[in-house]
Amino acid sequence: MHAVWRTLLAFAVIHVGMARAGEAPKPASLEHTVAFEKAYAASFYQFDACGDGISGRTWRDALVARLKQCPFSDAAKAHFMARAAAQRRKSAEQINKLIEANGGLPVRLAGMTRTCREQRDSPEYRDVRNRLDAFAAGKLKADAVVARPCDATEIEP
Repeated sequence: MHAVWRTLLAFAVIHVGMARAGEAPKPASLEHTVAFEKAYAASFYQFDACGDGISGRTWRDALVARLKQCPFSDAAKAHFMARAAAQRRKSAEQINKLIEANGGLPVRLAGMTRTCREQRDSPEYRDVRNRLDAFAAGKLKADAVVARPCDATEIEP
């Protein structure tokens, strides 16, 4: 009787091993969304505070879509979404204060080497804007707009 059980057990182990050999290994789950959080927060300064809120929203949409493509754990994704919601509220308040203090959006933001207009007219900004427009039109996927790897330490437009 023991021989029959050993044979069945051996068959099961071989069968499971063969099934697993054909499977692709699952990527490890990522836990840290810090680069995505920083990029999300910076986008309000890079786009919205210089009067290009449409590009800012599109960049954030692409960033969220890219995050969802990545193998982040459900907990990491939920953490990012909560942080993003808090950041939207905080940035809206800061931009409103900036507008009130300047009687509109400033010509040049603190720390910028160019005016907002010079930034928008630059070739690199136009390239980003073209990718964002293509993403918004459904012509580009998120990973073409946010081309950095999921585990990147920095993400920029």
